[in-house]
Amino acid sequence: MIKTFAIASVASMSAVAAMAGGYTAPVVEAAPVAPVVVPVYPTGWDGAYIGANINWGKSKVEAKDELADALGKKISEPDGTNGALRAGYDWQSGNGVYGLGAEYNFGKYKDSLTGEYATISDEDVKIDKAGTLFARAGYAFNDNWLAYGLLGYTWADAKYNDGTASQKKGLDGVTYGLGAEYKFNQNWSSYLEYAYTDLGSFNVSGGKAEADLQQIKLGVNYRF
Repeated sequence: MIKTFAIASVASMSAVAAMAGGYTAPVVEAAPVAPVVVPVYPTGWDGAYIGANINWGKSKVEAKDELADALGKKISEPDGTNGALRAGYDWQSGNGVYGLGAEYNFGKYKDSLTGEYATISDEDVKIDKAGTLFARAGYAFNDNWLAYGLLGYTWADAKYNDGTASQKKGLDGVTYGLGAEYKFNQNWSSYLEYAYTDLGSFNVSGGKAEADLQQIKLGVNYRF
């Protein structure tokens, strides 16, 4: 009798559990994990930029032919420190970077006349209003470092006194340059550049003269 009651009790409990759907373990939801955001900067050197530089430059103005024979070759060596504005656009293909740009130097280089020329006039020789259009090509070692060469054409004014009146001459010539640029982030970069310009020859009182210009530039660019 007792055995029959125990079997009936177990059967009844099994039936109730079955009807209730059985035991279900509680579900513990995991706490949400915040995603890790890693800043991604655009790679490469493509795009437009604007910039500025401070530069140190030195020019040589020398006499030619009969004028050099009469009064000596060295006329003046204008130099100085000033600034320039620059803008351009670069394209990249693999490690190669190619670009076009323009620069305007709003300072001037000046010096007094030297040697026999100083006895003719005490006027300073000035070279200013230099503007350059250039193309450059370089090699990008990575997203941060770029080495490049530059080829351009420069226009400038030369002002001096020939002993009777102040003169102004337009100068122009080919510019060659070498530089390196370092990109800090997606927008800002800095560069160090050397440029040499052959400003050609021009007529002065008593003959001909020629001039050149060397510049060392330290600048920054803002890239769009």
